[in-house]
Amino acid sequence: MWTIKRIDEADFGCEERLPGEPLMVLVSLESDDGRVIQFEAADNWLTVQELSEGDEWPEDIEAPDAADERTVRQTQWMENYFEALEELE
Repeated sequence: MWTIKRIDEADFGCEERLPGEPLMVLVSLESDDGRVIQFEAADNWLTVQELSEGDEWPEDIEAPDAADERTVRQTQWMENYFEALEELE
């Protein structure tokens, strides 16, 4: 289980948000075994989910998502492609 430890406003530095770009926040989660991760999330998404500091994170952080799996498959395909090209030379 992951618990929301902190929610801080993301630092946009000298660059402002673009028109229509969502307000992002920096979310810090801590697992039951003491691991800590940080990532940016849309503030509005947290509000809609009614999430705040101290709440349990609603998603399985450690399960790979479809985008990660697709990236792995694409990378493997490219590596196989380049190996095949080298064999043809």
